[in-house]
Amino acid sequence: MSFTAFVLNNQYKKLQQLGDRLSEIDKQVDWEKFRPIISQGYHDGPQGGRPHTDDVLIAKSLILQSLYGLSDEQLEFQCNDRISFQKFLGLPESIPDFSTIWDAKERLSTIGFGDAIWDELQLQLKQRGFTVSKGVMQDATIQEAKRPTGETPRQGRDRDGGYMVKANKTQYGYKLHTKVCRDYNLIREIATTSASVHDSRINLVRENDVAAWRDKGYAGTPLPNGVLDYTMAKGYRGKPLTIEQKRRNYGLSKIRSQVERPFHVIKNCFDNSLICVTTCARVHMRNIFTAIAYNLFQMVTLARSGLAIAIP
Repeated sequence: MSFTAFVLNNQYKKLQQLGDRLSEIDKQVDWEKFRPIISQGYHDGPQGGRPHTDDVLIAKSLILQSLYGLSDEQLEFQCNDRISFQKFLGLPESIPDFSTIWDAKERLSTIGFGDAIWDELQLQLKQRGFTVSKGVMQDATIQEAKRPTGETPRQGRDRDGGYMVKANKTQYGYKLHTKVCRDYNLIREIATTSASVHDSRINLVRENDVAAWRDKGYAGTPLPNGVLDYTMAKGYRGKPLTIEQKRRNYGLSKIRSQVERPFHVIKNCFDNSLICVTTCARVHMRNIFTAIAYNLFQMVTLARSGLAIAIP
């Protein structure tokens, strides 16, 4: 251990006594399993790629960025400034700069390894016993982005976003579609689309999901065989909801509303409400690490309540 690491460890002891959620998050996943996935983005030939930042350090840095809603520049500053961040990263001798972080995200989004990282997390959840037995809930939320400027539709910073109208308000950006399990309120699957894509066009429910709770926006959208359909009923012009349908919707909404917790945490606790990247692929990469960050955050909550055991 270097002298600098020794000093930081001593300084961190006081912080740990006050309570450090990052130290608990660090114990919820086997980070080494992400190493071979991320390394494929760098080692392209038989001799390997250029020297680069440690793969696990990259993964942890992207989690920190999602947890605290930081830009690449802010992430570099905070990792150099905050002891809790440095401890979470393993007290590295050097902190990745903002250009290294940007390049890592670009590589992973271009070659599609973000989904492989997501699949690895889901595999670890399954291996730890976080299985789906009570069913799932699907919903989507708007992620606002900077609107294009100029005469052409795509002139400006953003290139792949779209418009939607909700409650008589026009919004521009993307949609994060999530499938959340009722058992543990963990995100099991995500998709990223333009905001103009209707929720019902994205079906994340699978045959082994037991049952599905969805709002009225998914009314009429079929589910896989064997999955119990708890989609809320929707009224139409000339065919309003019956009293029985309204009562059923009220009962379903009590369960379905649990799907809003991840959106609340991501937008308010993580401060991830505004999209500042410019393509759907980059937004999806951002959403993958944000969803991973939420799951780790939720697993700490489960561990504190005795429903999860940290990895030794």
